Amino acid sequence: MHILRTISRLFLLISCLTWITCSAVRQKSETREIRVLLTFGGHEFEEKPFFEMFDNLPGIRYTCAPLPDSASILKPGLEKEYDVIVMYDMVGSISTEQRKAFIQLLNKGIGVVALHHNLTAHRGWDEYPNIIGGKYLLESGKSGEKEFPLSTFAHDQEINVTVADKNHPVTQGIEDFQIHDETYKYYYTSPDVHVLLTTDHPSSDPEIAWVTRYENSPVLYLLLGHDAKAWQNPIYPKLLLNGIQWASRVSKRPFP
Repeated sequence: MHILRTISRLFLLISCLTWITCSAVRQKSETREIRVLLTFGGHEFEEKPFFEMFDNLPGIRYTCAPLPDSASILKPGLEKEYDVIVMYDMVGSISTEQRKAFIQLLNKGIGVVALHHNLTAHRGWDEYPNIIGGKYLLESGKSGEKEFPLSTFAHDQEINVTVADKNHPVTQGIEDFQIHDETYKYYYTSPDVHVLLTTDHPSSDPEIAWVTRYENSPVLYLLLGHDAKAWQNPIYPKLLLNGIQWASRVSKRPFP
């Protein structure tokens, strides 16, 4: 009888240890780091505080990819190595072959988070505004029946930001806020985007953050983020982290 009780206790102990081990493995799998490819280039920025902000984002592991030198990696297969591309570049152009490969990658499915001056990137590529949902106009032009003048910018503005969609994952935990940042005005915004943040600042267009989808890839564009004055606002890294997490989850690629 004593032996049976001992065996029973050992079996219970082994079962508990197995459950604890399996729970730990499952938790580690569920909370693995999000793999981010971070592009930059074509525009000077305050590198030290910018990268410090990324260093402090929890659950993120990022790799730097200066453009245009690294443009050749934006092709199918990248979605197996990274969950999200964060685009902070303002590169003027990439080759025709690199553009085709990037679209093929987006067809495969990978999260995209485009920041601030990326609205001005790829200026000679007509398809890029369709990818990120907008364009900063260095030349006046027309889209459909609407005429667009040259886009403008203004440094060091105090911007009141309104959360237009409080139910979206990107804006979770975010209330209306104020931020010191650069504004853009008279830029093109696609009528097909879903707007998340707006402002009534006179030197800005109303829509300053939106989500869209290109092929099989979820896309977030966030106009905010010119310099350290914006990045050090506690709301900014929270928005950025929410956006990266959203883009990684919504991507067509399975997320274990």
